[in-house]
Formats: sequence, structure tokens, C-alpha cells
Amino acid sequence: MQCKIIFLKKKHVYTDSTHHFTVHSIRAAVLIQRWYRRYVARLEIRRRCTWNIFQSIEYAGQQDQIKLYNFFVFLMQHFTPASSERNLISHIFHDDPRHGAQLETFHCYESIEVSNSYTGPRLTFPLTFCGVSKLVETFKHRQVGALAQTVKHIPGRK
Repeated sequence: MQCKIIFLKKKHVYTDSTHHFTVHSIRAAVLIQRWYRRYVARLEIRRRCTWNIFQSIEYAGQQDQIKLYNFFVFLMQHFTPASSERNLISHIFHDDPRHGAQLETFHCYESIEVSNSYTGPRLTFPLTFCGVSKLVETFKHRQVGALAQTVKHIPGRK
């Protein structure tokens, strides 16, 4: 092996200008390779960061979707009316004149007499904002005895 190297050295005589040009060419090639490798590494880092951001956004979206699904399932399980409540709701929105007259007889609030010892809010109909605020305050202070008395006086209820 050394023989060949010696032979090559003897065959090729380098001058200063060709040697200088070769050294600069190699340095330039090394510089370009180093720049290219850094450029490719930056692109790879950018790609990985972008992928991580995309995955985190997708995961957050899935979590939001799961929370929304769980919320609606909770509503369906806890706030779906029973069959008797469904009938009541459908009767409220049903336009039957006989049913309206029947409701009038059951809900004749003018015939209810309130004793003088009653200390709760005295409401007049149609309700005003002041009357509603009094009613809300009564509920806040748990003075709802008026509702129990009203239910006793409604005909057909016990």
C-alpha cells in the first residue's frame, strides 16, 4: 500500500496554485455540507414541532367532544321527563278548547281567600316585576307556605 502512495506522490507534482485551489474547494464543500445538514435538521425540527402542535390540538378537540357528549348524556339521563310528565307537557301545549275551560275551573285563583295572619308576599295578577321580585325573595328565605295553602284550596286536589 505504501508503494502505491509513493508512486502517486511521485507521479503527481503539486504546485502551490493547484494545492491552494484544492484546499479551498474541499473547505467550500465541507461548508456547504455543514450548512445543508443544519438546514435539513431545522426542517426536521420544524416538522416534528408542527406535528406535536397538530396532535395536541386534535387531542384537545377530542377531549372537548367527549366532554360535550358526556354533558348531553347527563342531560338525557337526568332531565328526560317520565311518561306522566310527558303527558302533562303535551297537554299544556295542546290547543283543546275543552281542556282550556277545564284548566280555568281548576286554576281560579280569584276564589282563594287569604287570611289576615298570612305574612308572605301578596301578589296581584297579572304579575308585575315588583311581585316577581317579592316572590323570589320569599323563595330565598324559604317562606313558601303560601304554595302549600294554595294547593289545598285548588278544587280536585287533596
